[in-house]
Amino acid sequence: MLLLLLLAAAISVVAAVPEAVLRQDDRGLEFSLPHVPGTRKVHFDYVVELRKGESKHRTGTASRQENESSWRWRDEKVKLNNGDKVLYKVSLWIGKDKYEGSLQSWKYEPLPTLGPRRTRAVVFRDDFNGANLDRNHWKYEVSMFGGMNWEFQVYTPEHANVFLQGGHLFLKPTLTINDPRFNENFLTTGTMDMTALWGVCTNSGNYGCTREGRNGMLPPIMSGKVTTIPTIRFGQVEVRARIPVGDWIWPAIWMMPRDSVYGTWPRSGEIDIMESRGNLNARDGGGNHGVNEVSSTLHWGTAWDHNNYGLTHGEVRKSSGGFQGDFHTWKLDWTHDHIVTSVDGQEVLRVTPPGGGFTELGHVSGSPWPGNSKMAPFDQDFFLILNVAVGGTNGYFPDGWNYGVAKPWPNNSPHANADFWSKRNQWESTWHGNNAAMEIDYIELRSL
Repeated sequence: MLLLLLLAAAISVVAAVPEAVLRQDDRGLEFSLPHVPGTRKVHFDYVVELRKGESKHRTGTASRQENESSWRWRDEKVKLNNGDKVLYKVSLWIGKDKYEGSLQSWKYEPLPTLGPRRTRAVVFRDDFNGANLDRNHWKYEVSMFGGMNWEFQVYTPEHANVFLQGGHLFLKPTLTINDPRFNENFLTTGTMDMTALWGVCTNSGNYGCTREGRNGMLPPIMSGKVTTIPTIRFGQVEVRARIPVGDWIWPAIWMMPRDSVYGTWPRSGEIDIMESRGNLNARDGGGNHGVNEVSSTLHWGTAWDHNNYGLTHGEVRKSSGGFQGDFHTWKLDWTHDHIVTSVDGQEVLRVTPPGGGFTELGHVSGSPWPGNSKMAPFDQDFFLILNVAVGGTNGYFPDGWNYGVAKPWPNNSPHANADFWSKRNQWESTWHGNNAAMEIDYIELRSL
């Protein structure tokens, strides 16, 4: 009782203290708190109440990298079982002032066992046993758009970048100059016209359809990105794949809404089931974030600069080795109550919005998703996307990390493509044949 009284004594409870997100995985208990501008320190004071009657009072000071949107604290000594509770308070320092949030309670409920009884039908499954992708079920991305990240690749339908082999789908990055139509001089003097080259351009954003090398180096990398025509609204996604290894390679398994009924990104949502970095080393003070780590994220909010993804992000790491050498099974369990992702049965991310939905979860002003379920914007039809990107300037590869080699480009560079290409002798040797490709065994979409 004394511990609870200590926790309940607040210096000042202010609305500026955001709500923390807790999760448990095989590495312990993790706290995540969205960054409030000006915050210099975040501290967690908490009591772990085990169902067997034992209580533990613990504390922890969180950390945050400059580019990250959340403060994080992980307690590796806490291993919760179903029904265990955590009572906690958050303290944060903004300048010289200290603020404390109110006493909160969180109950651990592990990932449920998923059984056939929870699904109605297989909407779409592909085992990739044909000679080519079925164009009745798949679309190719053909664009230099780069997802607003100013990535270094152009997505093409070339067989070198998207191909089936041995019952598997390969999405592989290659050097643009390996295509006989292009050479080194072309990258800085030529014109890349997607429609002229491949008969179509699928996204014109960020000069995605036509660029001239004289205005900045053309994409030095060609790669593959495909999307499903079938969609699901609530259900399960399962993808068995091997992720690539190679410096600055960025594979992803993710979903986007078929119709942006709530408005432009991120108002209508984005579900990232898996993302990873192909580097063997990508270290900061919190450890290695290279191929030994995979993550899941939900993107949602009222505008690109009001994206609440920091509240809905999770990752898992291997203590030794990485995810790149073997096939792994990524799953999304998407219901009217929660969104859960996992890899090989290990939970990566769990999001269970409160009764007020994502509006309440993110303390979002106004009504960006009026009159809909608490899962809005994640209550519409979404399609599956598979792609392998390279580099980019959005901060996914932070400047301040230790990669074992100097990062070829700073994220604020006006000529990042050229910076990256100029250090080709460093990273090209880490791309070994099909190991640099994402290799997919099968995908399956199931309705709920």
